Amino acid sequence: MTEILLIRAGQTLQDSLSWLIYSPTEQEIIASGEIASAAQLGELTEKAQTREVVALLPSDQIQLKTVELPTKWSRKLEQALPYMLEEDIACDVDDLFIAIAEPTLIDEKHAVNIAMTDREWFEQWLATFNEHDIEVFKVLPDALLLPRVDNENTLRTVELNGQWLCKLGHWHIAAVETDWLDGYLTAMGHPDVAHFSPATGFPESVNLEAKTELYDLPLALFAKQLPEISFNLRQGVYQLKKKSAIWWGYWQKAAIAAGVALVCSVGVKSLELYKLNTQLEKTKAQVVTNYQRAFPNKKVRPQLIRSQIRNELALLDSGSTAGFLDLTNDLVTIFSEVKDFTPETLRYDQGRNELRIRARGKDFQSFGKVKAILEQRGLTVDQGSLNNDGDFVVGEIKLRGAA
Repeated sequence: MTEILLIRAGQTLQDSLSWLIYSPTEQEIIASGEIASAAQLGELTEKAQTREVVALLPSDQIQLKTVELPTKWSRKLEQALPYMLEEDIACDVDDLFIAIAEPTLIDEKHAVNIAMTDREWFEQWLATFNEHDIEVFKVLPDALLLPRVDNENTLRTVELNGQWLCKLGHWHIAAVETDWLDGYLTAMGHPDVAHFSPATGFPESVNLEAKTELYDLPLALFAKQLPEISFNLRQGVYQLKKKSAIWWGYWQKAAIAAGVALVCSVGVKSLELYKLNTQLEKTKAQVVTNYQRAFPNKKVRPQLIRSQIRNELALLDSGSTAGFLDLTNDLVTIFSEVKDFTPETLRYDQGRNELRIRARGKDFQSFGKVKAILEQRGLTVDQGSLNNDGDFVVGEIKLRGAA
């Protein structure tokens, strides 16, 4: 999985922005920092090119709401949703951007989770990222990424830039100033609080549970929860159209590895093919050489060598009782039984049904062993003179079939 660049925006373009690069594969922080305002977003442009960019918007600018529906969620209800909200909002519904989350139930009644924010403010942030060539893949309210706890009625909190980001259940978030904590907790019915950073400023009456084993930079804490959240504010007319950079970020390493494997495979196969072709040419040359030795007065046609051999053998075999093939059949097995015994020339006398073999052996005993084996098979064997030729012994054997 590709690395993630989280950028936490402010309420205005003049507010400072926090950023963090996180590796889901290694589960570690690669880098983090802060820039003074949106005007300095260009400092993050290079970092964003090969990473999945997730923009976090302040939770006090995003309102999450669960809306009861008259029937099961459908496309028609989505079109009617803005008019169903008119009585619950204090501004013109056309000024709001409404993002749809998943359908749900309230006491067995159909409902849908939604997120609302000021349309102009939302578009301003998207345009600002775009001006700095930062392609934002996902946009989320920051507090939505607080981790789950065993009890859904427990309020989860973390401190970020002087605010407490809060989440209760699945679809309630808030950003609360420290001075407002008492009033907020009272309005929420004094829930138990699980905090993911040191708790300061909470009323003494609150039951606090420190999640010290999960203490981390807030943006790192949020990054770890990204796989748990499928919701994305980038939808509808704001849906990301260009996904090439994201796709390449996900598959870059795999594509490079596949390319290297392909090149290596082609190289190995090419080398194997070259070796096979070389061996084939060498074998063809040996066949031609052996044919010329066996039939010195015959013209060789390499492309027809197989047919020539068949014809010559047929002629030899047709004029003899024992036949040339009968003699050579006995001789061929010798080569596998006696090591380092190699024929150099073969001459066949059809009239006498005699096969003369000039051969090269390892030593004198090689010729004696060949003679003995052939005689055991009922053949008449005459061994000519044997001579040393360097490290080998060269001699002639006359082979005739049984009478």
